[in-house]
Amino acid sequence: MKPYYLITLFAGLPAMAQAQLFTFGVKGGTTAQTPLGQTDRVPFILGATVDIRLVAGLSLESGVVFHRLGQELQNGVFQYPDNSVTLVSSTIGGRAFEVPFLAKYHFLGQDRRWRPFVTAGPTIRRASLDGTHYSSILSGAALTALPTVAVGDTSSVKWNVDPVFGAGVDFKTGRFHLGPEVRYSYWGAGKNSEILKNQVDLLLGFRF
Repeated sequence: MKPYYLITLFAGLPAMAQAQLFTFGVKGGTTAQTPLGQTDRVPFILGATVDIRLVAGLSLESGVVFHRLGQELQNGVFQYPDNSVTLVSSTIGGRAFEVPFLAKYHFLGQDRRWRPFVTAGPTIRRASLDGTHYSSILSGAALTALPTVAVGDTSSVKWNVDPVFGAGVDFKTGRFHLGPEVRYSYWGAGKNSEILKNQVDLLLGFRF
């Protein structure tokens, strides 16, 4: 690299920092509804974010976000085979990773302490389900024999590009930003699975 290229690069770094072209942070929260079944495992959302300023009032938000979707429990009992009762039970847990690419528009100027914003765009999402299934057979006329238990495990992974829309408020103190947000997203992984297709997330972001 030629010397004058280096001089130009280092001369521009203070201007880039002053303009705050990049801000980094974390974002977390929960969902308005349990994405997967009814469970005591509270679902949550947590991830790292980066905001890239494009023009005044408009930026691009990306990062890596983890979702714990919850856990679904299912139990059943039926008479099979003859003179026997079969008990079945299954546990299905879900999680997802996503990389969003969201356009974020602020309605007020940068000098304001609070600025409403809206976001929209696609997110690349990898959703996975892991299941464990049990079956117990009680045999005999009096059903007093010890059960025979069979255990099976299943898993599935789906990749989708899903739409996301959100709205919130950006509160600024010095170089720090605090942003509560409500976000809607459609989950393509929920088309043929137990995952909820339409999800609303309640998020809180912190950027610097």
